[in-house]
Amino acid sequence: MKLSKKINFSLMTTLVLFIGCTSQYAFTFDEEEAKLNEKPLYRAAIIDRFFPPSEPFLNAKDKESHTWMYGLVDVDRDRVKEPYYHGDIVQIIAASPQIAFTRYPIEGKQKPMKEILTNLRVILARMPTLPVDSLVLSWESSTLISAFPTPFEKRYSERYIQVLKAWGKNDEIWSDTYQVIRALEALTEQGVKVFTIAGNSGARTVNTLSFAKGVTTVGAKEPELSYFITNNVFVDVYEQAAYEIKRIDNQIGQTVGYDINNDGCEDIPLALISRTKQTTLPAKVWPPIKGSSFAAPLAMKKALLNLQDNQEIVCPTL
Repeated sequence: MKLSKKINFSLMTTLVLFIGCTSQYAFTFDEEEAKLNEKPLYRAAIIDRFFPPSEPFLNAKDKESHTWMYGLVDVDRDRVKEPYYHGDIVQIIAASPQIAFTRYPIEGKQKPMKEILTNLRVILARMPTLPVDSLVLSWESSTLISAFPTPFEKRYSERYIQVLKAWGKNDEIWSDTYQVIRALEALTEQGVKVFTIAGNSGARTVNTLSFAKGVTTVGAKEPELSYFITNNVFVDVYEQAAYEIKRIDNQIGQTVGYDINNDGCEDIPLALISRTKQTTLPAKVWPPIKGSSFAAPLAMKKALLNLQDNQEIVCPTL
């Protein structure tokens, strides 16, 4: 599959209607805008945790508790988090009118690596009829670099994978990790651009998913984040990993929402902010969100669209 491949629009519309009627996974894209600009569309998959979960909340308290556990943003500091989970933020950073996303959710019903493996098998099974151009997996299965034979070099990745396979004989998590690596390799062999993260477990660790052949591992561009974001021989590219969420006001000074990635877009509309307390909405949300999880989606978007750092961004339709 070539990265520059264009998608037939009538076929894409049919696929979207089919998915919307029969599956919890849905494409999101702006077909008309892409048509007008005569730019190609790309299909991208995201495996992550999203709001809302597939099963409905039992009641308002259940929703509040779940959102507090998995939500990443409390804009107005009212101790009620906004409905944006890890995967929602990842998609906002990767979003473009030219990229159609399929969400493959991690629901918390099993261990994360097992759910990731299940989702990868679904993606692989769908490739003949519903192919994707790219996958972003902002997740890690990390351990100490010292656990592997020396010298620790990228050319010896298969040796390290075999170590994981041996660990997996007695440990389900490492068994799942080994199988996830092989599934990622199966996707890259079909031309899928796969992006994963350096990891957020410290300088002496490695995200073992980066051992997969053909996968692009993304680290942090900001050197001040090196105290927790990993940087080792398996990191291929570096992108922005910290995002300061800023308020957006209209021309008459009314707040319309918040911008996550400094593109001037209303990523969090005012209507989705809880505002249980009538306090003034802050100009900036503290602390910033940060982690290599948020560098990977930007790397994917730049690679698909061949974007440069200072290139103008069009607000996506989410």
